[in-house]
Amino acid sequence: MRYVRLEWLAADVMAALPSAAARAVVQDLLVEVAKHPDRWPAPGGEEVVDEFGTRCWISCVAYSDGLEVRDIGWLD
Repeated sequence: MRYVRLEWLAADVMAALPSAAARAVVQDLLVEVAKHPDRWPAPGGEEVVDEFGTRCWISCVAYSDGLEVRDIGWLD
């Protein structure tokens, strides 16, 4: 089973985004990244990869069963 887990800081950032539309943009990026495991870092949680959307970015690590989002950024 593969899943995406938000680390506590990323969950706090997600909650603090300026609008529901901003949260939707970040969620779309998360879905896109989750669909492409070939772009994920090596499993084990030591290598961090940044993925960029039009107005946001995420930093994530991979494990054998999915991704952990460590941080989220938003450009106003």
